[in-house]
Amino acid sequence: MMTMIPYRHRYFSRPVKPFESIMNDPFFRSFFSGSGDMLSSSFRVDIRDNQDAFVIEAEMPGLSEEQITLEVDEGVLTISAHYQTHTEQEDAGKMYSERRSGRMQRSFNLDSIDADSISANLKNGILYVNLPKEKPVEKSARRIPVHVDQPKIEES
Repeated sequence: MMTMIPYRHRYFSRPVKPFESIMNDPFFRSFFSGSGDMLSSSFRVDIRDNQDAFVIEAEMPGLSEEQITLEVDEGVLTISAHYQTHTEQEDAGKMYSERRSGRMQRSFNLDSIDADSISANLKNGILYVNLPKEKPVEKSARRIPVHVDQPKIEES
């Protein structure tokens, strides 16, 4: 039986070295690059630019608000999550048990962001982080008066 494989022009454009063929296989590519579930220490995000704020939408499926931490330190927002799951199933003498734990983390620069007004909301496995933009400071010219010190006259 034949399997459908997506056409990738780069596979056929030049001779393939032996180890490179393993690295191009989707299973091994995700393992070696860390993009698969086994080595993932990150999560996917979308960043939208609304006129008055940026909104980060971070995928956090199956996590609760207690497992997610947002910290601002020295102009950097760090979103991290610690997860632990345990699945156990027993059926007619067959036992299945699986444990998984890990930590995911991403950091974002907060240039031109009002760090004191950042807010977050978790809904349906998506963490929405609202990053309000700093309001531009209006600069206006002003005149500074010059005062002349009057010499003190001592009475004798």
